[in-house]
Amino acid sequence: MAEEKNELTFTFDEDGKEYKVEDLSDENKILYNKVTLVNKQRQDVIANANFEVEKLEILGRHYSNALKEAVEGEDTKVEVVE
Repeated sequence: MAEEKNELTFTFDEDGKEYKVEDLSDENKILYNKVTLVNKQRQDVIANANFEVEKLEILGRHYSNALKEAVEGEDTKVEVVE
């Protein structure tokens, strides 16, 4: 039974030529790894930033609702005068 080897490939454009990582020189493999790491870090930064924005939006809505309830709730309170 022949084992199917998953070859790591990359392109510079979506429809561009495909290159095999194993065919690169050692120096170019290092560059490839650097590009891969930088792209991963960029994706992580974007994901973390989006999550921080989401948390701030939730917190902002919470405080806005609390303020609205506090301000508008004052008008609905009935004062008891003895």
